[in-house]
Amino acid sequence: MQERPLHVLLVHVWYWPHVGGGDQHVEQIGMELVRRGHRVTVWCADVPANDEKRFNRGGVDVIRIEPSTVLGGVDPLVSVKDLDMSDVDVVHLHDTLPVLIRRTLAKARASGKPIVTTYHNDYVKHTTAGRLLKRLRWRLQGLRTLNSSDARIVLTPYFEQLLRSKGVNGELEIIPNGFSPIEESPQAPPILAGRDSSRPLLVFVGRLSEQKGIDVMMDAWDIVASEGDPGYDLAIAGDGELRTWLTKRCSEANCASNISLLGLVTESEKRWLFESGTAVVIPSRFEGLPTVLLESMYAGTPAIMTDVSGLGSLLIEAGAGITIPPEDPTSLASAMDEAALANREKLDDWGAKGTIASQEYLWSSVVDRVLEVYRKVSSD
Repeated sequence: MQERPLHVLLVHVWYWPHVGGGDQHVEQIGMELVRRGHRVTVWCADVPANDEKRFNRGGVDVIRIEPSTVLGGVDPLVSVKDLDMSDVDVVHLHDTLPVLIRRTLAKARASGKPIVTTYHNDYVKHTTAGRLLKRLRWRLQGLRTLNSSDARIVLTPYFEQLLRSKGVNGELEIIPNGFSPIEESPQAPPILAGRDSSRPLLVFVGRLSEQKGIDVMMDAWDIVASEGDPGYDLAIAGDGELRTWLTKRCSEANCASNISLLGLVTESEKRWLFESGTAVVIPSRFEGLPTVLLESMYAGTPAIMTDVSGLGSLLIEAGAGITIPPEDPTSLASAMDEAALANREKLDDWGAKGTIASQEYLWSSVVDRVLEVYRKVSSD
C-alpha cells in the first residue's frame, strides 16, 4: 500500500537567496521531497532582506520572517507565534541554537508535532570569551533542543561521537549531506574562457569567510609562488564577508596574475570548474560535510581537504585526494604542488575513486533515509 504524502516543515535560519552549505542542504531535501509528491514548507529568517516574504521556489513554499533585530550579528530575533503549523506532519529543525529554532521547537511541542533535528556543524570559536559563550549556549539551548527532539540526525560518525561526548541522549541517525549532479552544460566563466588550458588549474568554490580558510589558502599561494610562477593557476569562486579583503589580498599576492577572482558563478560555470580543474582546494577551519567536496568527487576532480570533523578520513578512505591539517599554510602549499603537478595517471586514479565514493551521497539516496526517519516519528 502506498504511504500517504507528508507535509514537512523545514526550519533553518538562512535560506535562498542567502548562499551557504546549510541553505543548500535544506533546499535540496525540500525539492527532492516535492518531487516525490510531498508538501514542503520552509521557515527562515529574512536575512538578508528579500523583496518577497512568501513565495514558492522549486515547489517549496518559503516563508521569510522579518527579525526585530539580529543578536550578535548572527542570530535573527524572530517570532513564530502567528505562523500556522496545524496541518504539518513533521517539523525538521536544521540547527540547535538560534532563536528561530528554539521558538519553533516550543511551538511544535505545544502543538504535539513530531520533531527531527539535524546537527550540521560544530562552530569553532577562537577567543576565550567565544568558547565560554559557546559552552553556555550549548548547555542552555543546544543540548535541550536535541534531547527534546523525537529523532536526531548527524552528518558523519565524527559528529555522533562529538554529541555523545557533549551529553546527547538517545538514538542518533547518521545521514550525510547530499548533492545533486549539475544538469546544466559546463561553461567557462568569462574571465577564464581564454586561459591556457595546458596549465593546471586549482579551484576554490565556496563562501569567502574565515571558516572556509580563504586566508590560509592565500598564505599557501604566496609560499608556492615565492620564487616565481609555480606552473599552475588558481581560480577562486564565491562571495562573502571577506570579498573586499580578498580582492586587496590577491592584488598584493605573489604572481597575482595567476589568480582569478570569479565572484559568484552559475551552476554551468561551477560544473566547468569542477570538470576542468586539476584539483579542488577546501582549506576549511571547520565543516559539516561540504557539498563542494561531494560535487568535486562526483565530477572526478581530486580534492585537497583539511582534516576537520573526520573529513580527512573520508577522503583518504575513498582514495580521492589529499588531506592536510587545518590552518597550516605550509602543508597546504605542499599539497597544492603535489596535486597540480601530479601525472595524469595519479589524477585519473584519484578522480575515478572519488566518483565511485560519491554515489552514496546523491540526494535520491539520502532522502530515502530521511523519509524513513519522518515515517518513524510520525507513526510513534
